[in-house]
Amino acid sequence: MAIDPTNPKHTVHQRVVAGFQGHWKAHGSDKYPQRFRLPPEELYHLDHVMHKGEHPGLMWGVPLEADPNTRGEMIAVDGTVLSIAPPELPTE
Repeated sequence: MAIDPTNPKHTVHQRVVAGFQGHWKAHGSDKYPQRFRLPPEELYHLDHVMHKGEHPGLMWGVPLEADPNTRGEMIAVDGTVLSIAPPELPTE
């Protein structure tokens, strides 16, 4: 089975890492986000496929929450909610 690079579950790790990097740039490298909220399928993929179930619900000490009502967001240290959703794919 080929990996579809446009499937959000295959880009979730990159998007969370980019969220951390943007957060550190804005708030300092010693400040971590409060949490990330991800669609359940993406959180499962991140926890159990990429991290092999070693630390479910956490990435670099920051809680990861499943939320079926989001496409992906980061809650910054100051409470600001920022989207880490994958880009919208064009419709035909």
